[in-house]
Amino acid sequence: MARFSDGEWGDINAVLAAAPTSDEPFGMPERRAGSVILSSFNIRALGNPGTRGVDSRSGRTQGAWQLLADYVSRCDFVAIQEVKDDLRGLKKLKSMLRDADKYALIVSDVTGARPGVDVSQERLAFLYRWDRVERTEMASDITFDRRAVLDTIHEKWDAFMADFQAHDALMRVYDIKLEEFKAGQRSARPAKPAFVLSNFLTFIRTPHVASFRVRGAGGAAGLDFNAVNAHLLYGNKSRSAEERKMEFDALVDWLRWRTKAKDRLYHRNIILFGDMNLEFEKRFTSMAEAEAAIKAMNQDVGAGYQVNFPFLDVPARRGPPPRGDGKGRFMSTARMTETYDQIGFFGADGALPDYLANDAAGQAGANAFDYGVFAFADLFARALHGKESFRQVPRSGSFVRRFEHDVSDHHPIWVRLPIPGA
Repeated sequence: MARFSDGEWGDINAVLAAAPTSDEPFGMPERRAGSVILSSFNIRALGNPGTRGVDSRSGRTQGAWQLLADYVSRCDFVAIQEVKDDLRGLKKLKSMLRDADKYALIVSDVTGARPGVDVSQERLAFLYRWDRVERTEMASDITFDRRAVLDTIHEKWDAFMADFQAHDALMRVYDIKLEEFKAGQRSARPAKPAFVLSNFLTFIRTPHVASFRVRGAGGAAGLDFNAVNAHLLYGNKSRSAEERKMEFDALVDWLRWRTKAKDRLYHRNIILFGDMNLEFEKRFTSMAEAEAAIKAMNQDVGAGYQVNFPFLDVPARRGPPPRGDGKGRFMSTARMTETYDQIGFFGADGALPDYLANDAAGQAGANAFDYGVFAFADLFARALHGKESFRQVPRSGSFVRRFEHDVSDHHPIWVRLPIPGA
């Protein structure tokens, strides 16, 4: 698969170096003494670092590695999704960071696969700068135990039996096509049908949670939070949209349940990071319905807590940015089509910004709450095509395929939070 040449990376780096040292024009965040940058980044197939021309899936050009390292070096905390079982790529990224000795890792074991059967094993990782964000004691997965799974099967028995029957019918057709392919009667091997459930049973990839503290300045108490890292279900046209939404609803229900148990939480604040794979305005729901659901959630969790998903909002100061949807809302996929990636705040006693703060994001001072997307697709469009945005590049689908495996098919998203006491 074609990637950018060394000469093209030189042009890209020249444009990036000439850009203002601020969060504009491509959304690359700036590290500042009085605030921290927390980020979520689905780095596609971050596994065997390989070399160009050797491993077409995960081999990255040196220019791509350098861009990834430049971005992460500007962050104090990054929740990374799609880390493969082979950790060499993640460790290489860490080794390339500025002040690499000040960064630490927490990595889950593989999840979402059957050993020896599925090849899509993934890990979830937290990469953080320990002199600004320290780890505290708690780490776990978010799972549904066997009793909950069996109770769900019992309660929804008829629906699950119908799912099995529907899948059996698809498999019979698949088996016939497969035999025809083996006999040379078909030119292409048939695609095995996905098993689609009509009710949520458990996560396809188990979310990971660990606890942290943003270090306070001048003796001030820090900001404690439980970080949830999630990569929810994604599927092609054979995967039902409803099943994808069920995973998101189950995760939010867990977060809401834990938030209500505020006296038993390890830290009272929860921040959700991850690739939610929700196609707003296309398949499940409208943005207006999503915003209404967030407001209803605020009433449900009770006094003293605020729930906020800033990337569902349109920040007032930006207008329609080239890296958005033309209406001011950020798009996190590299193709500028969806806001799959989210950072969600479940904050206690005003410790985290509520949804009313989104309109003023980036306007209350250099270290005040802000959020954004590093739209490297816009950077590439400027450097290689002389266009102001990725959307202006002719045949942009072909263009993005040149870098979606080399860098990623997701843009990283970030939030800026003030350091307590700074």
